[in-house]
Amino acid sequence: MKKLIIAIAASLLMFCGCSPKISGNIQTVPAEHPDYAVIYFYRPAGYVQTPYNVHLGNEVVFRSKNRNMCIYKVDKPGSYEIWGKTESREGIVLNVEMGKEYYVLADVKFGVALWRPYIQHVSPETGKADWDAIK
Repeated sequence: MKKLIIAIAASLLMFCGCSPKISGNIQTVPAEHPDYAVIYFYRPAGYVQTPYNVHLGNEVVFRSKNRNMCIYKVDKPGSYEIWGKTESREGIVLNVEMGKEYYVLADVKFGVALWRPYIQHVSPETGKADWDAIK
């Protein structure tokens, strides 16, 4: 009986927080948006929980944790540093053009003492497939 209770508790813990949360500064994106760019930040499900904040420049725009998503509107074109930090600071530079959409995977990879951020600009095809799988 004790083993059954432990198994049920472990199963419940595994499924807690599995519902994706969509956040950001916009919730829906029109088919055409020539006055701004859209960045879709996401992190798929995984075994490692290590959450961290994702920054666009100096602003925190996304909390990277399992099955989390964010739609972020950028009003000005240019190069933006997208980064996160756990034991080390990792990131990319994204050249943003108005009217375009970008998908950014914000996952983790193995580090020395902790898991470290793994931030990657992915193709629209890969990003859309990953995004739909999380929903």
